[in-house]
Order: sequence, then structure tokens, then C-alpha cells
Amino acid sequence: MRHRLFLATLLVLAALTAGNARAQAAGAAVMVPGLWEITVQTRSPILAAPITHTVCIDKAHVTRPEAPKSKPTDDCQVLPDAAAANETAYTVRCAKRHVTSTSRFTYSGDHFNGTVTITPASGEQIQQVYTAVRISDCYDLPDLSATPPANP
Repeated sequence: MRHRLFLATLLVLAALTAGNARAQAAGAAVMVPGLWEITVQTRSPILAAPITHTVCIDKAHVTRPEAPKSKPTDDCQVLPDAAAANETAYTVRCAKRHVTSTSRFTYSGDHFNGTVTITPASGEQIQQVYTAVRISDCYDLPDLSATPPANP
């Protein structure tokens, strides 16, 4: 069960990041660029410990993220749901896996909130809550891409 929750969390984060990467530059900004702290907490069927990570969101990705895209041949089909200008909402239906998930995120400049509900074939829903807040500019991070000095 814990493995499934971890995989579900990774899938949602990947979808959120992919949607952010495809955001239209011409749209209105719904987020402030910078370093963001994103927390995910599974609330049902069990209350799990929150998982927190940070991500840098640059100026090119601050418009409303689109729902992830699916190909007609994919098992999992993404269906956009009605949403306000500062929201992203979609449903993913996976026929072979018999899983459906609904996602809704609301963006408010320096923070966003979202919920994801995953319904597997068993019918026991998994509900996750996302909270995010901008914590600083991205340049406040140390440069991790630099090669560490060689040991003598």
C-alpha cells in the first residue's frame, strides 16, 4: 500500500511539472517565480506523514499549468475539467488498470493548494492534499552543478 501511495504521489508531481512545462507564455501569471516548497499529505485511507520538497519555478513557467497530455493509444486518458482562470483541473482514467484520479489545483501568486483523489478498482479512495508556498528567489540556492574538488 505504501509503495502505491508513493507511486501515486510521483505520478501527480510529474503531471504537475509536465503541465507547468507546457504552460503558455502568453497567459497571465498565476504564480510568482522563485523557489517553492511543496508539501503532499495523504489524508485517506490513512493519515500519512507529509512529504515536502523544493523546486525552482522560473518566469517561463508561471502561467496556469495545463493538464498533462495523453495520446489516443495511451491506457490512461486525460480529460480536462472545468476550471477558473487560476485553476488547473483534470481527470485521468486508466482503463486497463481500472484507476481514475481527479486533480484540482488553485494558484494564488505566492502559494497554491490542490487535491488529488485516486480511485482504484477496489473502490478505496486515496486522497492527497498539496500545499505550496514560495520561499525565496532561486538564486539563493547553492550551485549543486559544480564539480566538487578532487581529493588529494
